[in-house]
Amino acid sequence: MNLAPVFYTLAQVQFNPIAQMSVYVDRVQEHLRRNGFPDFREENLFELAIRRLDEPQPDVRPQKHVRWSFTNTQRTEGYLLLSNALVFHTTKYDTFTKFLEKTILGLNLIHETVELAYVEKIGLRYLDAIVPAEDDTLQQYLNPSLMGFSANPEGCLGHSYTETVTGIAGGNLSVRAVITDGSLALSPDLTPLQLELQPRFKEVNRRNAVLDADYCVVKRSNFDLVEIQEQLTRSHDIITETFKISVTDYARERWA
Repeated sequence: MNLAPVFYTLAQVQFNPIAQMSVYVDRVQEHLRRNGFPDFREENLFELAIRRLDEPQPDVRPQKHVRWSFTNTQRTEGYLLLSNALVFHTTKYDTFTKFLEKTILGLNLIHETVELAYVEKIGLRYLDAIVPAEDDTLQQYLNPSLMGFSANPEGCLGHSYTETVTGIAGGNLSVRAVITDGSLALSPDLTPLQLELQPRFKEVNRRNAVLDADYCVVKRSNFDLVEIQEQLTRSHDIITETFKISVTDYARERWA
């Protein structure tokens, strides 16, 4: 589609923890720098781990995680490396074939560097911006089941949110639709977004829907790049069918 609505895509593969991952980061960074990803930084992430004990107050402990970011010069695609996972993400999605190639390239690099043993989780996530043309309405583009009460002409819309979680083909599919007036609404786990959005998505300033489809399979298996590639391909097929159900034929014609 010439005006494809996808604006952010990411694949995540979770593998066996490498406690000394920081020791290998220099080698990974040098390889990626020479292959189009020169922008590098280390980031500290914090989360609260809550364990409920017999005491009146829960035991709340902050946990620190380190991740390393490698992006291209334009900051439109890159890798996020953690001690137990690799993410490839992009805001300049072209074809699934190219996206898959870069995902596997990064995984192969990590495997050659640290010798991974197994895979724990494989996930794929697509975010689409459903933005009607000037003379159209959102109802013409989106499946009615995702509209909620946002079509109510009375009052001023704050937001409309729907979510459906389904078990399918051995994994879990989560589909969320957020309707707002103004700019695109991102899920809290994606903000602040590290990559630069394409201009036509940054300039959105009217009623729109962000369609967020996330499919993952949690299953421990030996590390095998061929199996990972096959699973990501199956995941892509599921998300593609989900997208077809979520939008109308009219919308696809307008994007063609």
